[in-house]
Amino acid sequence: MSTPASTLAHRSVFAVPDAELLLDTVRRVSGGWLEKKFPRTAVHLGTGHHQLDPSSLLLSHAAYDDGGAEYAIRMQLREDRAEATWRTTVTAVRSTTGDGGTVGVDLECFPNGGHVPRPSKPKLIRALVAELEPHDGKSRLSVNALRVTPDRVSALVGVLCDPERTMPTVVAARPMQPDPLWSDRVAGTMRQLAGDASSYLLWDLAAVDAFREAIGHDHRVGPGVVRTFLPRVDPGWAPDASRHRLLGPTRWSDPSDQAWHGIARRVHALALERPLPRQLSAVAFPDRAAEQHRQERRASMGKARLLTASPVPRSSEYDEELRAEVSLLNGLLEQADKELSALGREADLGERAHASTQEQLQTVIAERDGEVEDHLTTLDALQQARAEADRLRLLLLRQGRSEEVAEAAESLPGIPASFEELWGRLGELENLTVTADPRIALRLDEHPMSRTWAAKGWTGLISLDSYAAAARNGFQGSFYQFCTTPPAGAKPYPVRQVSMVESGPTMEKYGHERLFPVPGGERMEMQAHLKLAARGRIAPRVYFLDETKSARNGSAGRLVVGYVGPHLTNMMTN
Repeated sequence: MSTPASTLAHRSVFAVPDAELLLDTVRRVSGGWLEKKFPRTAVHLGTGHHQLDPSSLLLSHAAYDDGGAEYAIRMQLREDRAEATWRTTVTAVRSTTGDGGTVGVDLECFPNGGHVPRPSKPKLIRALVAELEPHDGKSRLSVNALRVTPDRVSALVGVLCDPERTMPTVVAARPMQPDPLWSDRVAGTMRQLAGDASSYLLWDLAAVDAFREAIGHDHRVGPGVVRTFLPRVDPGWAPDASRHRLLGPTRWSDPSDQAWHGIARRVHALALERPLPRQLSAVAFPDRAAEQHRQERRASMGKARLLTASPVPRSSEYDEELRAEVSLLNGLLEQADKELSALGREADLGERAHASTQEQLQTVIAERDGEVEDHLTTLDALQQARAEADRLRLLLLRQGRSEEVAEAAESLPGIPASFEELWGRLGELENLTVTADPRIALRLDEHPMSRTWAAKGWTGLISLDSYAAAARNGFQGSFYQFCTTPPAGAKPYPVRQVSMVESGPTMEKYGHERLFPVPGGERMEMQAHLKLAARGRIAPRVYFLDETKSARNGSAGRLVVGYVGPHLTNMMTN
């Protein structure tokens, strides 16, 4: 499925408690970053437009309060490359009331063709974090994880539960035995998170035990585990634990497992969703250099008019003065032409950014509408299930089987909170053969909606398993019929979220995307699928092949699930 092309590739925003030297520090660090990028150019950071090379322009602005004191700066680097135009904007605002300051770094990408380059986080952000030591509520942002010993555990729990914290906090616990790969991967991840999350390292087993004792069993971080805590942690409520994803030691230590990259990707995605604080969005930067150039042009044009309108007889001195003024005007006009060109380019990028924002807005609206539809469907199914459970419970109680009712209530299995947990429970589905690539499915866990999708995915797989069992026991209909007219004891899936075929044009153009592995090593076409989300950018799907009534070797009598992952390409989304 196509994704709206967001021009905002990265955003980091953080608060700085001590703003006395904030603007000077941001200028100095940004200047050092620019000097490394443009080693052959003398970088000037004063207010105005500075051409760093033929395709790179630096715009520098400052804002002043009523007393004439500088309180905000903005430096914007625009790089016009062959593949895309890149725009890096650094904004720093010092509070006029002495309450610290705020720094924001945005990286935008405007592709020049169909291919969208893969951006990387600006190194400038790590340099600013190292110099400024910003905070997020009680937590301190750092380039490397802060060491947590047993005596610091209570402070860490305070950070996690702090209502003022707005960023994720990533907590890692050292493994029982030294593991160089684990250490390298965790250290690299923490550096990538600088400016977007706070990071902590439980230093030894005593710290791990103390943390478990302080925060509770459900929110614990075991040896070798890395857990991402979202804001508003509630250690006293067990269901809250599923919001805070963890990645176990075996996945960090497996050279072939790349799931660890997902932690930084998810944190960066969350950073993009956070709105700019008003301190950054409300500040206005007048273009003082452009205004000064306009005044110079007006003065020169006025002087030239006086010279040409003067009735004084022509002389060599007069001609020389006129030529000098004309030369000055030509220079000023050339400068104005450059400024107009830069303004036109900025206006074009502004229009593209606005169009991107509008496209994302429409996508969010579509996702919201799809989620509302999904929730209504789920509520309807839940109501039916509760009514059926109440009837069965009443029958059992009338028969004096209250102990069985209590045992059934206690033994009900929970719903997986992630696709990783779902994959670990596939063995419970005795009538399914799952050949889907787990790497694709587990990438869904990086999305904020993954808990909902995992729950629906599990419900869908249980329904497919129930259908396969019914087919073995003589049910002759298709899975669609199983869901519309379910036999006794069946577990149907909402029929509106079942599609048994793809459209002809989709299969003609994108049928190759729907070839998935089956037992025996072959790849077979699978059109039937379950929808885990009605709309949206990801809109996950579960593709399956119904072989329950087939005599084919390998998968005969089985239902094969060949794909669990994001929406595949079709004629409606591309």
